[in-house]
Amino acid sequence: MLQQGLRFVLVGGFNTVVTYAIYCVLVIWWHPQLAWFTVFLIGLAMGFVLHTRVAFRATLARHKALAYLGVQLFAYAFSSAVIHAGTSWLGLGPRVAAALAIAMNVPVSFLLSRRALSDRPPPIG
Repeated sequence: MLQQGLRFVLVGGFNTVVTYAIYCVLVIWWHPQLAWFTVFLIGLAMGFVLHTRVAFRATLARHKALAYLGVQLFAYAFSSAVIHAGTSWLGLGPRVAAALAIAMNVPVSFLLSRRALSDRPPPIG
């Protein structure tokens, strides 16, 4: 599981760097929101393929793509809730709250992604 976790983090970092670079190019010609939406979709597709094939060394399947989308939507909602709680209730600045959200989200996303994308999902517990 440790090797999968390391691959998961590396794939996520790679995905982030690549999509940010694409954004930086697209925003030269496109409206920033259109560029951001485009790289969001690219990042979802690339993240699904790379996390499935590289991080978890599993086969691609449609049902896994839908599950991955669900994991990503949950991760967004979870991170948003942590940022809100951090800034509203704990008095954290937005940057610290976002860092906390990332730190909390990585292991949660890893476990959910592992369950959604592995060929044989590990048992819970």
